[in-house]
Amino acid sequence: MELTHRMRQILVLLLRSPFETTVAEIARSIRVSPRTVHRELDAVESYLHRQGITLHRKAGSGLSVEGKLEEIEKIRTELLIPADVEYSPDERQIYLLSRLLASREPVKLFSLAHEMKVTVPTVGADLDDLTDWIGKQGLLLIRRRGYGVDITGPEPLTREAIRNLVHFRLDDLSLIAGADRRPLHPVDARIAAMAGVDFITVIEEILWKWEEHHQEVSFSEEAYTDLLIRLSIAAARIRSGSEVSEAESDRLANLRRFDRSGGDYESNVKQESVTALCERLSDALNLNYSTAEAKYTAELLERAYAYSNEAIPADDLELAGTVRSLIRKMGELDATDYTSDRSLRDGLFVHLKAAVERIITGQRIRNPLLEMIRKDYAELFGLVRQAADAVIPSIDIPDEEVAFLVMHFGASRERTGQIHENLRVVVVCTSGIGSSQMLAARLRKEFPQLTIVAQASWYEVTRIPRHDYDLIISTVDLPLPEELYLKLSPLLTPVEADQLRDFIRRRDLSQTPDMFISDKKQLPGLEDFNPKTEGEPAGHSEAAGILHMEDLRSLNRAVQQSIELLESFRVLPLRVEGLPGLEGWLQAACTHPQLSNVISDPDAVAMLLMEREQNGTQLIPGTELALFHTRTGAVKKPALMLFELNDKVKMDDAGTIDLSRFLLMLAPRQLSRESLEVLSEISATLLDSDMIEALAEGREQRIRELMSIHLRAYLENKLERE
Repeated sequence: MELTHRMRQILVLLLRSPFETTVAEIARSIRVSPRTVHRELDAVESYLHRQGITLHRKAGSGLSVEGKLEEIEKIRTELLIPADVEYSPDERQIYLLSRLLASREPVKLFSLAHEMKVTVPTVGADLDDLTDWIGKQGLLLIRRRGYGVDITGPEPLTREAIRNLVHFRLDDLSLIAGADRRPLHPVDARIAAMAGVDFITVIEEILWKWEEHHQEVSFSEEAYTDLLIRLSIAAARIRSGSEVSEAESDRLANLRRFDRSGGDYESNVKQESVTALCERLSDALNLNYSTAEAKYTAELLERAYAYSNEAIPADDLELAGTVRSLIRKMGELDATDYTSDRSLRDGLFVHLKAAVERIITGQRIRNPLLEMIRKDYAELFGLVRQAADAVIPSIDIPDEEVAFLVMHFGASRERTGQIHENLRVVVVCTSGIGSSQMLAARLRKEFPQLTIVAQASWYEVTRIPRHDYDLIISTVDLPLPEELYLKLSPLLTPVEADQLRDFIRRRDLSQTPDMFISDKKQLPGLEDFNPKTEGEPAGHSEAAGILHMEDLRSLNRAVQQSIELLESFRVLPLRVEGLPGLEGWLQAACTHPQLSNVISDPDAVAMLLMEREQNGTQLIPGTELALFHTRTGAVKKPALMLFELNDKVKMDDAGTIDLSRFLLMLAPRQLSRESLEVLSEISATLLDSDMIEALAEGREQRIRELMSIHLRAYLENKLERE
């Protein structure tokens, strides 16, 4: 029996959920009417019956499937790679983009129509729809009779378009975790090939070792992930013969040199480091990295470095205010005090920063857990939707993003009642979502024998010494052998809970489990792992002692940074004659004697502060106060000062907003994690009413006291976590 595209959509939803699914939910997911779903169900039921699977249709309840797990998994695999592909309109357009971006010569319309089993006019209409997107990538779509169809443009922009297409269709971590080892839909398989999926594992190992060796260059997880995929795309393009030219690589370098919004002008990645990386890639991948490709690689590294060291965390006061309002609104709606939950505050800030950009730019938003969250957390979903609409009325927030926010608040609700037990677990999730916190909270509640020793990203977990934990539980696929971790959903379904209980029951905690042994790849430190001797308490091995010592060192660094900032904080009068404007005031602040041992190049710092202000005001809402901040190599150590102006300065063209005081927060490019956390905590205090009042009055001791209270709470929370 041939499955239609709509039948496949219904089957995917039925087989994905461990719970009953209603017709209305399916209709909403595939964007058809419930009547249409009902019409398809007879054919779906007939197909499942021939596969040995029963479709239960309960009036007033929902739909569910019953059958052997291996039969259900077999159908899932067949759905991923259908024998006779029927492309949806979206899939057709993505196929066209991937086909044309990968081709080095024009393709005939007839060939494209034949490949997708549609008519030539249909292909023409799809190309019409794609013209605008292609143009926004800086590329040109050429369509000429007798010539065919082609996408042309500079090679760096072509690679950028491929990266956007990969991000649009595939999940980055799934790609890194080994999409090449799993069956894929033909469209996804084509995009994965363009992303160089065959190279990713090798490149990751090389990049990891390179970063460890060149410790002067450090990347955030998001920057590292993006860099890895861009390097893989570049490798795939080099293999296909599409290389960056000398002129194109020089133009990229010039653009960075003159782009002042990026921060420092000097190169942050040494040329010998880039050369070493390209040589390793060339040897391992059997590819030739030309001088131009080496320059392109340098630009990728510079971009990743700049992204990782852009600014001070929680520096966007407008967004911080939005997060604060959202937390307070949720507290009003469900009578829960969320205000003291720092994990919730920080998680929402990071997530919303990316989410707002996704929504504004019209990016596709995927949340495979949407229907499950909507069903299992219906009441909380409704409250979060109500709160989000009230706090952010200017943005139409899709249900997918609301579901992500539900994860954060759900995790906060269940974060209490943590029990310290003996099985040490690392919980892994992608960055920027609350799913790891949600899963951790569920685990603590359902499994008192578990101690969550860390909530890490995929990037971090592969670097945690094996002797620091007993089990990895992940919400996503990991670039590790499957026997090294257990994958569960953030909601921890009843089926998954039973699966985990069975595993814990079978596990012999006194021995090294076989599931952690693999010839393919070992986690760092595994070769030094020694099982506990009989009678030795869990967590009291030499390795555990080292871990606790590092925790104490981290806490000590945070305490020292807090003390240094508080002791050096001053309220300083600032006098400038005439009408210098904001730039003049910033220049005067940077040359103040109190900052002579902090700033090495006042002119550069003042210019960076001014450019950041031009990209978005940092005025504290409803006040005559502003926060100016930057991270740059021209700053030697973190510093915080409040400057009082002898004359007010206009902050807008209309001359309606006055500035009478401003906070100056400065930090070096290279900054420890603890220093970043402390600066982030200070930023988060600036919207408190008591702090705003103290700042407006310039009361130095009161400001210091309020910061001290917040930092003490942060340090106590850090001590509890460690």
